Amino acid sequence: MKQWIESLLALQKVDMRIINLHLRLKMIPAEIKKLEEKKSNTETNLSETKSSMQKTGLDIKHAESVIAEINTKIEQLQQQSSLIKKNTEYKAMLSQIETQKEKISEQETIMLTLFDKDEENKEKYKEITKEFEAEKSEISEEIAELNELSSEVNAEIQQLIDSRPPLEARVDSAVLTQYKRLIKAKKAPLAKINSTGICSNCHLKITPQTMTETKKEAVVYCDNCSCLLYLEK
Repeated sequence: MKQWIESLLALQKVDMRIINLHLRLKMIPAEIKKLEEKKSNTETNLSETKSSMQKTGLDIKHAESVIAEINTKIEQLQQQSSLIKKNTEYKAMLSQIETQKEKISEQETIMLTLFDKDEENKEKYKEITKEFEAEKSEISEEIAELNELSSEVNAEIQQLIDSRPPLEARVDSAVLTQYKRLIKAKKAPLAKINSTGICSNCHLKITPQTMTETKKEAVVYCDNCSCLLYLEK
């Protein structure tokens, strides 16, 4: 294999690694954001469940207060009934007392529903809290790992960039100019072709003349995608 091909393959290996590392680096912020959103969603769920618990607790206290007020009213009505002489007025008073007792029954039914809801909320809150504690620790570790990976990738990219000048110096200036133009498209500028003349980049067949020149290991460009070509051996 001629020197220009070996030199270009060495440079391309470094540059393609840099491109892939930049792609990986670009993905990290989105991955961290997704983890933070997951944590935030769990925190929101936890907060909403806690708020629901607090509201249910207030609703229970309100129902208890209403029942206490009704009982006080019933006691007052009962005291008043002992002073009533007329039978019709007495019956009316008893009817009022019965109405108040029905209101108590309604509030007690409401309270039973609230007690069930309160129990469900407490179980849910306990479950979410347990999951959140485990998830929070796991997410923090994953974010720390991603930040560490980001530092490692940046360090490797810099090392690779520092290694490029000697590799570029070994490549002919005209070939290097074409190489740099092609590498901007984030694809391998140097493409191999197989024995049937198929370019590995565009997957199209090159002309017989180009194939002949490629076999001579001359500087040749693909007829279709303009990549530099070398023959697969």
